[in-house]
Amino acid sequence: MIRVANIIEEGKIGGPQIRIVNMANAMADNIETTVIMPKQNSAKFQQICNDNNVKYKVFPLTRLTREKVVAIKYIIFSVFETIKLCIYFRKEKFDIIHVSGGSWQYKGVIAGKISGIKVLWHINDTYAHPLFRKLFSKISYLSDGFVYASNRSLEYYRDVVPEYKKSFIVPAPVDTEKFKPKKYYPGYEELIIGLKNKFVIGMVANINPIKGIENFLKLANFINSNSINCHFIIVGTVYENQKKYYKNLQRSCSDLDIDNISFVQNCNDVRPILNRMDVYVCSSLSESSPISVWEAISMAKPVVSTDVGDVALYVKNGINGYVESIENIEVFAKRILSFKIERRKLEEYRNNSRMIAIKHLDISNCSNKQIKAYHNLYGS
Repeated sequence: MIRVANIIEEGKIGGPQIRIVNMANAMADNIETTVIMPKQNSAKFQQICNDNNVKYKVFPLTRLTREKVVAIKYIIFSVFETIKLCIYFRKEKFDIIHVSGGSWQYKGVIAGKISGIKVLWHINDTYAHPLFRKLFSKISYLSDGFVYASNRSLEYYRDVVPEYKKSFIVPAPVDTEKFKPKKYYPGYEELIIGLKNKFVIGMVANINPIKGIENFLKLANFINSNSINCHFIIVGTVYENQKKYYKNLQRSCSDLDIDNISFVQNCNDVRPILNRMDVYVCSSLSESSPISVWEAISMAKPVVSTDVGDVALYVKNGINGYVESIENIEVFAKRILSFKIERRKLEEYRNNSRMIAIKHLDISNCSNKQIKAYHNLYGS
């Protein structure tokens, strides 16, 4: 059995953290995974690992951020943290160091290389600041291989990664048995009862500018001007460094007179709310393999999305949703409202979404691809 240390330097729960746990759980019969995570902001991450019987180790890892104090700590402590990782990797005798979290996760790559262990770098973004992209190009040769969350990620980084390095594409997975349409999921009953006879348009995303939530509010404003009995939901946590941004969003709601919107924070199970949505919206400015969209598809939701990551591979125009430019709010909004007007179309697209998720994004499919990548790398 191949022993893998899957390291990520960000403790906040998001798509990469969910992917790590779900994949570790799905591969347990073939791959022994130990998740390496930072102490800061990782309480929920640790709990999810415990709930899924996934082994983990907490390290005092500082993350790369725009927050000045944290950034200074990153510069000061990175060398010491990397040395600690080297000692731990050698002691545990891992076969592969899987570096998750994107192109700025350098410590695991350097520590794995120094330890003489094969490194697989997981790339799950489609944009990096030019400085970090250049730094990534200098460090990329240290990794033995790369797993890309999407074709878009591969295309974006192709010219800065040595051609001889092994590469694999493994989309973020969704457990289609866990995320499936049902008449009832327990939780948030008061909210859901209040949405009776409403056409519900929603999204699941941590409150962050990259998610394009301002554009979601513009959509809500346009839809309110052209339709009645709609309600909007945004499910996502507001972290400390995004509180100012969240206040600006609330101010925008007030300025646009949007009083039919719910912000649901600290949601431990999105399924009750996701199950109630009629249409799922992704307004993101940048994504690679957005697990929240895959979960919506698995729950048989038609999706209207910006053209980010590999969304267009699984959201097919005229089949289970639409991929549109968010710059044209009117067209984007009319795509959403078409499902309100044509109920037969809504049901058809729902069924198509479910079939696409099962065929292409189910965790059994994605975990098999990941296992093959590990064996390919380890056997070379």
